[in-house]
Amino acid sequence: MADADEPAAPEGALSKNEQKRRAKQEAAAKAKAEKAAAKAAADAAEPSKPKAAAAAAAGDEEEEEEEDAGKYFESRLAYVNGIKAAGGNAYPHKFHTSMQIPTYVAKYAEAVAPGAFAEETGVALAGRVLSKRSGGRGLVFLDLVGEGAKVQVFADASKFPEWEGLDKEARNAKFIALMTTLKRGDVIGVTGTPGKTRRGELSLFPSSMLLLTPCLHMLPKSAPGRPALVDKEIRYRQRYLDLMVNPATRHNFITRTKIVNFVRRFLDMHGFLEVETPMMNAIPGGATARPFITKHNELNLDMYMRIAPELYLK
Repeated sequence: MADADEPAAPEGALSKNEQKRRAKQEAAAKAKAEKAAAKAAADAAEPSKPKAAAAAAAGDEEEEEEEDAGKYFESRLAYVNGIKAAGGNAYPHKFHTSMQIPTYVAKYAEAVAPGAFAEETGVALAGRVLSKRSGGRGLVFLDLVGEGAKVQVFADASKFPEWEGLDKEARNAKFIALMTTLKRGDVIGVTGTPGKTRRGELSLFPSSMLLLTPCLHMLPKSAPGRPALVDKEIRYRQRYLDLMVNPATRHNFITRTKIVNFVRRFLDMHGFLEVETPMMNAIPGGATARPFITKHNELNLDMYMRIAPELYLK
């Protein structure tokens, strides 16, 4: 509503409030353009090679997020086909693990001090890459999840024995090439030394990494404090994706299974028998309820889905 003291604007002319709003928009756009120009000038003044290497070390995660789902699928499929064409195996048959991720977390969470390493070496874990981020040249962090638990993989190019004889540039190039093959959603095998970062984050410091199963589709990315997948249509139609990226859904499934198993064991201990009753009947049953009708093609019969499962138990 216009101010009481503000005179009515002529037809076709802008009101004072509209003029102020547009002036603010123009000022904000000008400031944004100046900021972008200053950033571009600063980027041009810096050497380009370290920036390119850092971007590659991040595993092209930014490019992955900007890519649409169709192009991402095509690029990943081309990568898998390229491995097969070269005589390699994109899906290794077997990877021997030392323990599961929940066991790893339970064993080393309190046994290792911040900034220290465990005495054991060659500990092998396998899991799905949930997130990937760069820590600079020759350093990448990955979150590995499995069986409802998560552990950080602290990948350092200088810790891979197979590249010890190479100079720093060649070693980083090998490391970047390995990291670019690992994407969010991939199942990987990691062998290394358990330890904690100086901030106390339980991690596995790898000496070797192997891609076990490439994920061909882009995973939804979660914002801080929000689930990764919120669309109900996708969640219910693609339950595997919901279970993969939303820990709360997985917890609900596990809780339901435990409840059903408890009820079944309780009744079994008290002498009850579990039996199966027909799902489809030749005649409708269930008082006045309207049953679902289907057709038995081989017998040429109309069948009715049961409504009252206790009829066969009486």
